[in-house]
Amino acid sequence: MRRLIETHFGLVLIFACVLGLVMPGLPEVPNESSIVALAALMFVSSYKLQDGGFSSIRWFDVGIFWLLRYALLPLVLWWLACQFIPAYATCVLLLSVVPAAVSSPAFSSIYGGAVPPAFAIVIISQLLTPLLIPGMFMVTGGEQVSPSPAHLFLTLLLCIIAPMIAYFFARRHKPSAEYFYANNKFFSIVLIMFVIALAIAKQRDVILQNPAGLLMPLLVALGCYIIYMISAWWLSVKRSRPERITYTTCSTFNNAALAVSLGLMHFPPNVVLFVAAAEIGWALLPMIFRHFLLFFAR
Repeated sequence: MRRLIETHFGLVLIFACVLGLVMPGLPEVPNESSIVALAALMFVSSYKLQDGGFSSIRWFDVGIFWLLRYALLPLVLWWLACQFIPAYATCVLLLSVVPAAVSSPAFSSIYGGAVPPAFAIVIISQLLTPLLIPGMFMVTGGEQVSPSPAHLFLTLLLCIIAPMIAYFFARRHKPSAEYFYANNKFFSIVLIMFVIALAIAKQRDVILQNPAGLLMPLLVALGCYIIYMISAWWLSVKRSRPERITYTTCSTFNNAALAVSLGLMHFPPNVVLFVAAAEIGWALLPMIFRHFLLFFAR
């Protein structure tokens, strides 16, 4: 069972969506449990950062990438969404500002990218997220059109910064460090499954009454992911192929589970439905990314 879960990540996420639709009692689980699960996910995932290689990183380049990908691009996409699909503007902004997934270095390695810059992007994007996301919603309208930036900031502190601080102290305990490092992938997938199943369960009635209503959010989310992919590849045109793959991977594979948790805690049902659909789209990304490299990124 464990090997099946670890080797069929996309199918596991789809199974989590099915659980959300059929599992009794799941809609009554408190929304706050998603933050607990996400904090545990951040804590466990932090053990992969010990793979390191930071001495070869060009931090200035990583900082420029962060500014373009996580500060500028979300605002551009939000503005475009306001013009053409205003009902999804908040959804697009939320999906675009969540940081790079902690699994990004693993994906970079799989696709032939340079791993150390991927770790640097993960660290910077995760650490700055508690300031970036509330700041973005203040810039785009404040509390009139979005949740309270102060509440967002507190939630992000609890699910990102607090687990990283806990990891900093816990990593010195070698038996537990070795255990979490060895079982990192399994625990991460199980925790993501729970967050996705909970998000789907919260929107169960809406989805079952109108299954086709999930199609548009899924298409918009996939469109966003493709833009993340193409823009990063284009912006890193002067880099070596391994570095371009790394920047593109980190841009594409974002922390969609964080978007789900924030949606459950702070946003209206239409945003929750969107980020749940985005997680389904995220499960399709490995296949899309592979074909992107084969046919468009030679």
